[in-house]
Amino acid sequence: MDAVELPRTALDTFLSSSAFAEMLDPDDERTASRSAAARRAEISDVLRAVDRFAGRRFVDRERAGEVVFGGVTGGGLGVRPSVVDEVLALLRPVAVPAPGPPKPIPHEAKSVLGSYVYALVDPRDASVFHVGVGRGDRVYRYAAAAVAGVVPDPADIVGDDEPAHVAAAIEDHVRDIDADGFGVEHWILRYDVKTIETSESQALSLHGAALDGVMLAGAEPHATGHDATHTEKPWPVEELVLRYAAPVSPPLPEPCVLVKVDAAARSDATADVIYEHARSAWRAGPHRTVPDLPVLVFADDLVRAVHRVDYWESFRDSEGNLDPKRWVYTGRPDPELEARYVGTSLREVRGERGGKWNPSGWHPYGPVP
Repeated sequence: MDAVELPRTALDTFLSSSAFAEMLDPDDERTASRSAAARRAEISDVLRAVDRFAGRRFVDRERAGEVVFGGVTGGGLGVRPSVVDEVLALLRPVAVPAPGPPKPIPHEAKSVLGSYVYALVDPRDASVFHVGVGRGDRVYRYAAAAVAGVVPDPADIVGDDEPAHVAAAIEDHVRDIDADGFGVEHWILRYDVKTIETSESQALSLHGAALDGVMLAGAEPHATGHDATHTEKPWPVEELVLRYAAPVSPPLPEPCVLVKVDAAARSDATADVIYEHARSAWRAGPHRTVPDLPVLVFADDLVRAVHRVDYWESFRDSEGNLDPKRWVYTGRPDPELEARYVGTSLREVRGERGGKWNPSGWHPYGPVP
């Protein structure tokens, strides 16, 4: 689901804003109506609140306003609306898991993951609150137990189980996250680990490495393939499930275009982020003449979004220079096609094209009428 995040850089950004300058201006109408003590209190309260909640995520803008400014009194006179608007304008969309119990990992993915090291991340502040080892559905053990009362499978244990009081504390944390309207982020840090001793030692090492969710959320998309490097980098569990258990895409609409956008595989890639990355700058050729052209956006063979093109415009670079050979589309998501294709694999299409994708990222499919 999409939530909003107050960036970690929010305080620095706010300090350079017109709203903060207004707070400092003794001649400003709103400022002049307050005593010097009230002005100082307002500034102190607002800066403290922005600094405190920088990096936090909220289910929506309204909830962010309640949390960030709920305890700010501005010297007893309240915070001016222009300041509130300036801070809330800094919020940016971010993709987070929805609340509720997780789905079991399909057998096809379990067989590839083997024994693994996993991390649980609190999506409200992107902090890691547990690192452990396991196999099968072990990564989901605490979310399933806390939210749905599912008893963990002893066969999923690798090494020693967590003590009862530790498990209870983790489950309480999960329930607190769920009550705030979020789901826990589940990450696989290492997988296909060959021995119990190696799994436990890696878990202890990662515990002590000041690992946090910011590093995980910023993880770059990885190359397709199963190799040692691939198994030793962090992945959202859902991403690995898609890779190893995704069904093959049904027959594609003709004509359509497949566009490869590596950024679409990032854990923080919202629908808007994927759209902005996907829409330019393409050598679109005759496909610009196709009405409502379907565009299937993919990364690592997996379809991530489907758009319908409304119209095309010439591409301009960062300096405003026109490139007559490249084009940018404006369009909209197609819910019907997304329900059909998102989460499916284009590996068979890739196979039909010699086993690899065109480096340009633009892949027309089917003849243009």
